[in-house]
Amino acid sequence: MPPPQPTEPLRRVPQQARSRQRFNQILEAAAQVFEEVGYEAASTELIAARAQTSIGSLYRFFPDKFSILLALAEHFAEQMRELFAANCNASAAHEPLAQVLSRTVDAFDTLYTTQPGCRTVMLQSRVTPELQAVNTRVDREIVVQLEVFLALRQPQMAAERRQVAAFVSVEVAGALQLLSLAQDEQLHQQIVAETKQVLIGYLGPLFPDPP
Repeated sequence: MPPPQPTEPLRRVPQQARSRQRFNQILEAAAQVFEEVGYEAASTELIAARAQTSIGSLYRFFPDKFSILLALAEHFAEQMRELFAANCNASAAHEPLAQVLSRTVDAFDTLYTTQPGCRTVMLQSRVTPELQAVNTRVDREIVVQLEVFLALRQPQMAAERRQVAAFVSVEVAGALQLLSLAQDEQLHQQIVAETKQVLIGYLGPLFPDPP
């Protein structure tokens, strides 16, 4: 069942250091609570207690539990952008493509599975339009980053062809990695390994390693 939409817009991230610290404490606490009990069982009271703040302080920043979930989605989206940029950039353009793809898939899987709350946010995105919109936006940004990376390897290829290859790769990888998060650990690892093989098999012939 999808989470309800917030009754009010998310408050702005505070600018003052003390308020910003409290805001981040609440987000961190929410991530831990979502990880431990799941989104449905979590409550603003549980989150405030974990953050060691009053429920009134929590409501200064967030109108409800869903707004906290959405803020966490934005937080993880920023981490995804940074993660991709760190793994697929100009310095990696001349590395073996299989090595770059494998490292990038592993990096995203580590984010999804080790950052408290990230798995919950990703799985909720399957049924929640607002979270889907966050994922779609960051996916489109990563498509652009990947196309730039692929252009460094095959500058003679038509830009439109590279764009399609980047779009397909990001969509396939995202779908498979999201699928993996809903499985037991053994199947999860198998899907991660298959994700790498799918990407290598698709992109390898298009963007071969230099001799």
